[in-house]
Amino acid sequence: MQIKTGASYFRPNGDDFVFYGELRHLEYWTRHSLLVFLILHDPDRNLTVWQKVERRLANVTKKGWSIVVPSANVLEAASKTFISDGIANDDESIRRFNMAYDFDTIEALHGKEVYFEVNEWVNKSLKFRDVGVYYGDHGKHAPDFMIRMRVPAPTLDDFMRNIFPWLDYECVRAEEKAGEVEVHVLQVWVNELGKSYLCVEQYFKDGPLEREEPEILEHEESAADEEDDASWMRRAIERDQS
Repeated sequence: MQIKTGASYFRPNGDDFVFYGELRHLEYWTRHSLLVFLILHDPDRNLTVWQKVERRLANVTKKGWSIVVPSANVLEAASKTFISDGIANDDESIRRFNMAYDFDTIEALHGKEVYFEVNEWVNKSLKFRDVGVYYGDHGKHAPDFMIRMRVPAPTLDDFMRNIFPWLDYECVRAEEKAGEVEVHVLQVWVNELGKSYLCVEQYFKDGPLEREEPEILEHEESAADEEDDASWMRRAIERDQS
């Protein structure tokens, strides 16, 4: 952690703050064997904010570099998840982390007939809880495995789109239990995003795929090429004779 203390480091950037540094520090921090987090602390306001140092988040110029430190990134107990997992608290970083975290599940569901049983607790703030996964037959006595979670989402589609962006689905049936839980049975399948991610991970693991080398065509001179060559030769002879 690179800790900078003092109000002078809290340069406003809209509702957030911006930190300016020297290029040599950016090179050192981003090439370090350990992840680097920038911590800004203002003792007068008792305010401490953080940001992960990544080149993609940095604005680099010839004179130096800068990085935005969100005012929402207050260093507190909830920050532990991001810091221990080594990710920045921005939408892109979270999406990258979630896809990597879901890789085993994507691989397990790809190419199979799969059904989800999603429980929606209609009177709770964390409405969507515990997804049962069924292979082949959603009428089985028990799911093949469970995905444990408690997630706030306004609708079922919002839940699926944000938690399982790599799946497409269609509703099979819905039923209400005890007036409190609505159970949604969905048929799901890995979509193009999920398939593409599997291909990318396969490349990371195994390297380039074997493929047939395309034929290299030899250049064939046209009549125009021959005329240009002749003109160039005449001009060269004329220059030598002058």
